[in-house]
Amino acid sequence: MARPNSPLLLVATLGAGVVLGLELDRGGRFVGAQVGRPPVASPTEDVGGSPAAPSSIGKPRGEEGIYQQLDRQYAQFEPINRTFELVSRAVSPSVVHLVTHKTGKRDDDAQARDYEETGSGVIVRGEGTRGLYVLTNNHVVADAPVVSIDVFLSDGRSFHPTRIWSDTKADIAVLKLDRSDLPAARLGNSDDVSVGSWVLAMGSPFGLTHSVSQGIISGRGRHEVDLERAGVENQNFLQTDAAINPGNSGGPLVNMRGEVIGINIAILSNGGGNEGVGFSIPINVARWIMGQLLTNGRVNRGALGIKLQPEFPSANALALGLDHPRGAWIESVDSQSPAALGGVKVGDVILRFNGVYVIDLNHLINLVSMAPIGQPADVVIWRDRREHAMQVQVADKDRVVVQANRTARPPSSNVNRRPERVEPISSSMLGLELVTLDGGVSRRMGLPDGLRGAAVTKIEPDSPLAPYFKSLDVIHSAAGRPIQTADEVIQHLARKATTPVELGIHRLVDGNFQNVKVRLP
Repeated sequence: MARPNSPLLLVATLGAGVVLGLELDRGGRFVGAQVGRPPVASPTEDVGGSPAAPSSIGKPRGEEGIYQQLDRQYAQFEPINRTFELVSRAVSPSVVHLVTHKTGKRDDDAQARDYEETGSGVIVRGEGTRGLYVLTNNHVVADAPVVSIDVFLSDGRSFHPTRIWSDTKADIAVLKLDRSDLPAARLGNSDDVSVGSWVLAMGSPFGLTHSVSQGIISGRGRHEVDLERAGVENQNFLQTDAAINPGNSGGPLVNMRGEVIGINIAILSNGGGNEGVGFSIPINVARWIMGQLLTNGRVNRGALGIKLQPEFPSANALALGLDHPRGAWIESVDSQSPAALGGVKVGDVILRFNGVYVIDLNHLINLVSMAPIGQPADVVIWRDRREHAMQVQVADKDRVVVQANRTARPPSSNVNRRPERVEPISSSMLGLELVTLDGGVSRRMGLPDGLRGAAVTKIEPDSPLAPYFKSLDVIHSAAGRPIQTADEVIQHLARKATTPVELGIHRLVDGNFQNVKVRLP
């Protein structure tokens, strides 16, 4: 089958037609790009260029001519318009409107009351299982029994699901339907989605059931802080400017092949409505979550036993020898974890996981979560300004967390207690984490071997010390005396409440370390 003309060419051609129409509407002369065609005189202009008297006969002919040209232009654009129409017709029957009847306190309510929560979903087939299911967001149906959930089809029919599975860490819910005669959507591959490609968002914004909006993929690998605070760990969202509004949650994001590539989850908005920034869970993640729920009844996530730096600024990447921030930068490694046993260390940057180039920490979290538990994973890390390959066995995340809690030191009120030298020393009151530098630690952090003192590995944004320190600062002196350990810095900071202290710091500025003085009041 012959492929339609290039969409870009068709859009450009349509734009040319609109400009032509505007020019003719103003009564001006439009010079065409065609070769060998002389300009045609306007009906209100004689051959010599002098204005002629208006003619009542010429105007209808001009209007008819514009519409004839528009018809010709639309004939070229029609394949694109037809594609949007066909995608809508193909997917809309599988999109459902969800109404959940709940009881509880909302906003400033003094007492519990009955209310409805509405959202959207999409009918899909389970992989390796029989029957049909609705894929949606957990927050749409959370804390509601199946008899309190109404599933409305595009033809107006409604019924209750027979069972619910949910996962709060990805905000995914799966509803079992006791039907086998309903249309199911096709699922695409979200890994193949390109920024700039056309998409349709389907759902029930503001209760307007089975609505369709059009836009593009605006970005990939997005992270939303408020959702993280709400417990959504698996992010790495697709970003779209297709209109997503309250009520679209759980509805599908669809490519121009009619395949679902995402489940819409949230928007960024100052006023509560669409402002062109919407987020969608990649369908590969949603499909894996669904498979775990249907097979195991719960989601078994993989883990390595590491903590990642939430930010990876360009200055830090350059200091480590990378040309730009990429991969996931390791902040800490749990003792006896799979990562520690595999040779992963603090300050390493994971560049590839099972052959996939790691974009950032959210990408790595999803890759590790979906990796087979109990199987070795090929990991490439960046250390000492070069790549190192190793294998790390993926463990069950719940067991790794339990093990980490068992081996963690008991809390102590003595902030000066010194941990192992390769791990950061922390003061929660100060919002600062430091590590004592020696040759090995310096190399792992990408710092010059000769630097000694205490390096800042993390500082909380709301810390009272945030205005004075930056990540990778190396504190080498306090009150004019050399600093050898992180303990010494903590001791000086603890005394600053009664005595001002001046610190000498090696600070990374434009790729070079400069000596600066910081006076703490």
